[in-house]
Amino acid sequence: MKTVLMIYNNRENWTVIEYLKGCIESIFENYVQVNNVFLNELGEYEKIVGDIYLALYEQMVYPLKKHITNFNNVIVMTRGINKKYVNEIRKMPCNTDILVINDSYESTIQTTNTFYELGISNINFIPYEKRLDVNNYYNKIDIAVTTGEVDLVPKYIKKTINIGYREIGCDTIIKIMQKLSLSHKLINRNIIKNLNDIVEPNFNFKRNYLNSYLKGEMLNEMISNSYEGIMLTDNNYNLVYSNNKLNNIFSIEDNSNDKSIKNFMDHEIYNLITGGEFKSKLIKINEENYTIEKSHVMLMNQTIGYNFILRNEKDIRNLEIELNNNLIKKGFFAKYKFEEIVYKSDVMMQCISISKKAALSDYTINIHGESGTGKELIAQSIHNFSNRKAMPFVAINCASLPESLLESQLFGYERGAFTGASKNGKVGLFEQADTGTLFLDEIGDISQNVQSRLLRAIQEKQIMRIGSDRFINIDVRIIVATNKNLEEEVRKGKFRSDLFYRLNVISIEIPPLRERKNDILLLLKKFLGTSYFNVTDEEKNAILEYSWPGNVRELESAASYYMTLNEFPKCIFKTQNNKLKSDNLKDNELEILKIINDNTSSFHGIGRTSIIYELKQNNINISDVKVRAILKSLNKKGYIETLKGRSGNRIMQQGKDYLIFGTKIAKE
Repeated sequence: MKTVLMIYNNRENWTVIEYLKGCIESIFENYVQVNNVFLNELGEYEKIVGDIYLALYEQMVYPLKKHITNFNNVIVMTRGINKKYVNEIRKMPCNTDILVINDSYESTIQTTNTFYELGISNINFIPYEKRLDVNNYYNKIDIAVTTGEVDLVPKYIKKTINIGYREIGCDTIIKIMQKLSLSHKLINRNIIKNLNDIVEPNFNFKRNYLNSYLKGEMLNEMISNSYEGIMLTDNNYNLVYSNNKLNNIFSIEDNSNDKSIKNFMDHEIYNLITGGEFKSKLIKINEENYTIEKSHVMLMNQTIGYNFILRNEKDIRNLEIELNNNLIKKGFFAKYKFEEIVYKSDVMMQCISISKKAALSDYTINIHGESGTGKELIAQSIHNFSNRKAMPFVAINCASLPESLLESQLFGYERGAFTGASKNGKVGLFEQADTGTLFLDEIGDISQNVQSRLLRAIQEKQIMRIGSDRFINIDVRIIVATNKNLEEEVRKGKFRSDLFYRLNVISIEIPPLRERKNDILLLLKKFLGTSYFNVTDEEKNAILEYSWPGNVRELESAASYYMTLNEFPKCIFKTQNNKLKSDNLKDNELEILKIINDNTSSFHGIGRTSIIYELKQNNINISDVKVRAILKSLNKKGYIETLKGRSGNRIMQQGKDYLIFGTKIAKE
């Protein structure tokens, strides 16, 4: 408990002395002990010891020199007046003479000055001095103001305004609180309660205190309600601040400054915190797991203290659940997983095996395949198999939006960035996908302008909103998908090569349904449920023979058709008409040779993937396996050569001769 010594000249006005003592005790309650000291009762060099020396007048400071050793804690008391009496005096007519009466001349002068300092300049305040009250000196004055000293008012005064004992000034109370480091909620609440009733000259001091306290309380309320335990220390690990959460964790009873954290931490945790640098550690307190982070508090490039943040494992789990629920509500989540994909074919098994390996990295993934093969299903499964599975999965179809709208959706915009923009601006999908995955479907359809911005975002890991001049750091894993041959688009100048190589770090090809015959009936069974057992063998054979140009999506639609009409679409049974040219191996050799000839230059040829794409443009559907076989045959006959790396296949002179002179491949 702190000691406040209130210094008086003598005991003459005991009522006021007790009143002022009660004022201090009512504000600081049990945190201080208040004792009265009377200068006329002290021995010449008698020492007094207290934490605060509160002098009634400035004239008392010098005599204290003989009795104390520390003048830093001497405070001269300021006084204020209850505002309800001030308002009454303000209403007096201008130039009214008012006699000011107090228990001593010093107090009378103080009270008189206080009125003038409060801006009451329309009244003539006259300090009363008893020795002058002779020969009708004050007889022309009809009104007197007294601070509780009614007995001292002369009999000839017609009206007496008793303003009561003057209160201790706000600045005096705050100085005591600061010097004693007693900034507790209870004390501040008591101070604010008294402030509303007191009027004193130093208005700015009171206003600054109120603003500072309210700001501090608002900030403290925000931090205190945090699920994190927050602690600030100085360089010597003395506690500067701790919020309610941290106080509960370590059972800290108050937030007194300059308290070593060693006083409330066990030895092991204290050694960890003070032992050196770390970003995040796992600790156990009262059988509960916490993560603790440590960072420097810097001022002018100097470390002035440390900031510690503690998070309870249970709170983190609860936040994850809440986050996931919010993401689900907004649609920013991936619902598909690898185990939900129906397959038994070797090619699909290989595709998923590659996808799982790719998922465990943070590299950009390019998923390519025909429409309807399930590119987004694979993308979502990759996300749910990755370390980012608890974070957002944001998807957008790049082909469904015009360039300007796509750009604003991806990167966001500031208010007023363009006509029709939201007045509050918009957060883009890159920001919404931060720490998670952004899936860009139909990436082959984006414009050159969007390609340029996308390339920068991937390279720099930064984006800039439309209409903004500042960069925003992002941590996003990008997965793209397309049914176009991006290599061919690069060759044609429609897609940036530098962006292609950024996107094509890991390439995953989803085989079309016609190349996964083993999966067709398995998928059909999933789509039809128990109705699958009503499908005849003839229908199953027709389904297996059908080429399924729309892939899995078309198969699902056919199943829905069957569920509704109890039959499959007629096109499925026109197998011969739908084979196009797939079975004519010799004709296919000729088509492939023509494609290689058209794409052979001095520096490179054409790759197998591009050959398959060109064949499809000619309405010829051949599997990758068959193309490999044809290329091997053409190599063996000397018509082409297959180069190493990305140079692809080039036509040889013998192949050119065949195309010019019409030598039949069949006779070779």
